Parts: sequence; C-alpha cells; structure tokens
Amino acid sequence: MTGNLPSVLTSVIRHLVSEMALNSITGNTMLISGSFAPARAASTGAPLGPATGGLLVIDGVHLVAGDRVLVKDEVSAVNNGIYAASTGPWVRTTDAAGNTQFFSGMAVTVALGAVNAGQTFICTCQDDPVVVGTSLITFASQQVVATATQQATSTTSLTIGTGSKTLTVQASKAFFVNQWVLIQETSNSANQMLGQITAYGGTSLTVSVTATGGSGTHADWTIVLTNSPAAAGYQPPVGSGNVAGPGSSTAGHIATFADATGKVLSDGGAPVGAANTITPSMLANAAVAFGVGMLNGTLVASVAANALTIAVKTLAGNNPSSSDPVFLLFRDASAGYAVIEQTAALSITVPSGATLGTVNGQANRIWVGVFNNGGTAVLGVYNSLSGTNILCWDETTPANGTGITGSSTSPQVWYAASTLSSVVFRILGYVESTQATAGTWATSPSKVQLFGPGVKRPGDIVNTAYFTQNVLDNFSSTSFVALSGMAVNLQMSAACNLAWIDSFGMVNIANSTGANLQLSRGATNNTNMIGAQATSTNAQGSSQIYAMSVNAYDLPNASGSVSYALQGKSSSGATCTWGSSGFVTISARELQI
Repeated sequence: MTGNLPSVLTSVIRHLVSEMALNSITGNTMLISGSFAPARAASTGAPLGPATGGLLVIDGVHLVAGDRVLVKDEVSAVNNGIYAASTGPWVRTTDAAGNTQFFSGMAVTVALGAVNAGQTFICTCQDDPVVVGTSLITFASQQVVATATQQATSTTSLTIGTGSKTLTVQASKAFFVNQWVLIQETSNSANQMLGQITAYGGTSLTVSVTATGGSGTHADWTIVLTNSPAAAGYQPPVGSGNVAGPGSSTAGHIATFADATGKVLSDGGAPVGAANTITPSMLANAAVAFGVGMLNGTLVASVAANALTIAVKTLAGNNPSSSDPVFLLFRDASAGYAVIEQTAALSITVPSGATLGTVNGQANRIWVGVFNNGGTAVLGVYNSLSGTNILCWDETTPANGTGITGSSTSPQVWYAASTLSSVVFRILGYVESTQATAGTWATSPSKVQLFGPGVKRPGDIVNTAYFTQNVLDNFSSTSFVALSGMAVNLQMSAACNLAWIDSFGMVNIANSTGANLQLSRGATNNTNMIGAQATSTNAQGSSQIYAMSVNAYDLPNASGSVSYALQGKSSSGATCTWGSSGFVTISARELQI
C-alpha cells in the first residue's frame, strides 16, 4: 500500500481510537486521553461573543451555568475554543485553556442542537504549538475533513483513453492501491475516465483506466474516490465495453464481478456476512463504543398459562433469521469482543411456580441477559432484590446459570434456559410486572426496557430528595409523633424500586430519659413506621445533647411522589428537643433494583 494520510486525519484517527473517560458535558472535565470531552452545544455560523457571555439559546439549546460550549465561529478565530457558559463573560474550560491542550486533529463532539447534535468537529489549526490567545483556532466538521482527503486536482495534460495514466496531484490524500477513482475534467463533466489506482506516492498518482466518457486532451482534472462522500453528485462513465449479467437474481442480493475483466457480473448473495461486505465483527466494532450488547434486536415479553416468556425479536418484529439476523456482542475471556450472529428463534420461559424470589402483589423487575455458551446464545433471567438487599450482576465476570424450572424461587441467581458454568454474558434489558401471586405469571408486563447508555444498573441512585434546616421541635409523647418540618417527598420513577431514607441531628434529652427516633412512610403519627429505632438514654444527672441518626429501606410499591418523615418519642414523657446545637437533615434516595 502506498500513499500517506494527511496530518489532520492521522491525528483524528489516533485520538478517536483512544478510550475517553467522561463524566459530564458540563463544566471542566478531566480526560485520560486525547480528544476533548463533548460540548453540550456549539455555534452554528454566527459569533457568540464569549467575552460578553450570558446564558444564551444556541442551536435551540437553552444554556445553563457550567455548560460546555464549542465556540467555533468568532469574527477572530483567536477567540474560538471551548468555554463554560455563565451569566456573565465565559471562560475557557480548564481542559482547553492551555497551549499544550490544542493541536491539529483534536476532536470534540456536540451532544445537542437542531443543527449540530451528534456532529464531531476537528481542530484544524496548524500552529505547533498552538498558542491560546494568539493562534487562529479553527474547527471543521469531521465530514469535511474526511471528504477533503478523498479528492484531488491535477493540471497534468492527459488524453482520454483506457490504459495506464499518471497524474501529478496533491500529497497526503487518502488514496490507496486498488481503490477506484473517477478522473473528470473540471470544466466539462462529460470528459471522464474511470479506473483503479495502481500506485500512489508523494504527488504521483497512477491509475489503470477501464472506462471513459468524452474525448480529447485536457489539463484540468478533478480526481475523486468512487463510493466516498467526496463523489456525491459525480456520475461515472458507462464504460468502454459491454457488461453482461446472469440474467436473473434474488431481490436484496448484491452484484459482484465474476472475473478480472470488469465486464461480467454475477449474483453476489446477501450482503450481510458475505465476503468483503458487512460481517458480525464489523458490527461489533461499531457497537463497542455505544455500550450495547444487541444490534437489530429487541425484547418481547408475554404471559400465557401462568408462565412468562421473553423472546428476542428483530426490529421488524420477527424471529431472527439468516436474512434478518440479530447480532449479540460479548466480552470474551481475553477482554476482547466476540459476536454471535443469531439466525433462529431465541427465548426463555419462566414457568408457573418459578417466583425468582418475587413477592405477592409487589412490583418486580426481572433482568434479561444472554450467555455465550461456546458460540450458542442462551437467555437467562435475574432478580437483583432479596428483601431490601440489592445484588447487581457483573458483566465483566463469567457467571453460572441454573437451569430454570417451576422450583426456581431464589432471588439474585441467574436462571437460564439451560445449565451453564462460568460463561460470559451481556445484559439485554429488563421486564417489569406486578403479579398478584408470585410465580403465577398472569398479568402482562407493564414495561420492557432495552439496556444501554442512560439505563441504571441495580444499586444505582435514580432520584434524590433532601431537606436541611435549623429548627427546634420539642416532643414528650411516649408514642411516636412526626417531628415538625422533618419530611421529604421522593419522586419514585418505578414502583418496583427501593427507597433509602436517613436522618441526622442533635437531641437534647432530659435526665433519666430515653429519646427514640424512627422513620415512617407518610407523616401520620406512629403509623407506617419503617426501619429500626435509634435510641439514646441520658443518665448523666442533667439534660444532655446527643447526636442521633436513623436510616431505613422501604419498598413503597408505588411510582410518583412518596412522602417520608422522621418521628420521635420520649421513654419517660419528659421533654426532649430535636434540633439542638445545629442543623438537622432528612434525605431519601430511589435505588434501581
């Protein structure tokens, strides 16, 4: 192979293939490798004026303080860069403020916007080093950068005809031996030559022309790679010889050359998996960055005869087949990736009696995974909740699968369509339902969710609510009473999820008295108490201040707003004072199960 990639594209490839650690698209983000962290929005052609700043609406995105913004269209490119939005003047983010942090080929992806969402822009400043405040920091879309390497121009005088043609072109184009190119007169598109590259090095390009259009000798040529974005709008010549085909084919198949003449076509078969076309490994490589385990697939769940069946279907709603397969992506034992091309029906049935550790009338979530059993895909199901304890699955470690039966009643165990030992797996999604009688799968699932970016794992915090104040509240009742102001409303996104509540504060306890604290669902006195009591007893001869904390886990079995409160009581009826000597707090968190 001859030819050299341009410096910009080389930098792009080098830094895009490196793995990036990213926590946010707001504020300052530390990376462990080359490319910049994504920006929330980017300018669309008009200058933004970062020196003036303000929380603007950019490309349809309403900025909030701290948002990362790609500023690429200033009147003076010296002012371009990545800024953190604020109500006043913007400042450059710390990962894009120094002279050593910019270089040609540096990439930044834009998350949101009517025009820029999902686009990647490349820093095209050629200064080395880039001096922030002096260098013209320019950006171009990745598409434009790539397209520029796929075409060239030449003033070499050539006569249109077949055979070997050598042209003087620009260096560092993305030209390689055996690629097809169209050589077209720039001033007259009727004059063309189509051929295959036989050599490219420096500024010399040699092409074996096999088809022509027009005639004459010309010296103003545009050369483009066929089947590339740069070739959009170009129409190659019909050819200098007759082209024969098989006379019939199958719909959806591709045509391929039958021999080296370039004049005989044959039926090349289905494109997926065929030689030199799309293969499972190609799809796997494309999917790795997106953190998904299944391509062209979805989950369908149904109940019948008190059993729950979960099946993998194609996006067309059918069972996988050779003409419409589902691709399943796995981490293999060497921390690489393996792919199963699923071409047959794939499902698992949770039979009647198999509770999987679920509870009567309690909303549940059943995770669905797929195991790579020596190249054969096997589905499995998992309930992460046991009482109020959550045990998350771990995709990085091979797992065992217990063959599922009507006696599969344990939580936190993988039950599979067949018995498996130390097999790698991927999470495909989950199924939510509420069954009046656990193990009698009679009610259709309320939700089926595929797993991917943004979907919480078991144990992850979904929502949080908290309340902190400086308040005093006396209590002397010998039964629990709700303490003033000590309540919080937690928005539960799913009825099956777990709530975690805690409270902390200082209590002034009378002599020879015990103070008791406990949490409750709702704020009705001595009602719906949850968790264990916290008790402190004062036997010091005079009133004393004690630090007290209490926490609880709760399954409210409801979505929407759920109220939690702190209640207190006195063991002797003597007055205790909550909130002495400082702030008190109560907080609640929704945990994914």
